[in-house]
Amino acid sequence: AATIASYLDNNSGHVDIDGNGSTEALTDGLLLLRYLFGFEGSTLIAGVIGTDATRITADEIKTYIDARIATGS
Repeated sequence: AATIASYLDNNSGHVDIDGNGSTEALTDGLLLLRYLFGFEGSTLIAGVIGTDATRITADEIKTYIDARIATGS
């Protein structure tokens, strides 16, 4: 548990999937889960983009997550 908490603390900026400046389970968490389950397009983002998000399209979200996975960040 401590290792996971430390990792999240050190990488919190990468977990803000929608880019609104905060990390929330019902926005960023659901976006990541949907992505990992293979959701795409409108089903990836429907109802879970946070207020003031800077990444608001499915393509922007997918590109952001893909980049994090590719670099290991």
